[in-house]
Amino acid sequence: MDSADNIDRLVEIEHQAADIIADAEKKASQSLLETKSAVESMRNQKLVEERKKLEAEHVSFLKSLEAQSAKEISDYRATLNSIPLNTEALKTAIQNIIRAGE
Repeated sequence: MDSADNIDRLVEIEHQAADIIADAEKKASQSLLETKSAVESMRNQKLVEERKKLEAEHVSFLKSLEAQSAKEISDYRATLNSIPLNTEALKTAIQNIIRAGE
């Protein structure tokens, strides 16, 4: 009966070992899933932060373009306004257009 008891004890130890291995595999799998989830969450957070940064840079760039365009238009208008009007040349040009249409 000693050998039967020993075999029963070995079978019981084998079952305990199988349970321990299964539990370890379950914990490792759960840990892997949690790690993957955490990594994906961090990646998504980085993407959101980068997108916000790029959108802010884009808005700033558009504002600078608008300011630059407004200045160039203002400067061009000032240049045009500073050119004296040659009324004699304008009068001659209008008369030539009228004559050409007759």
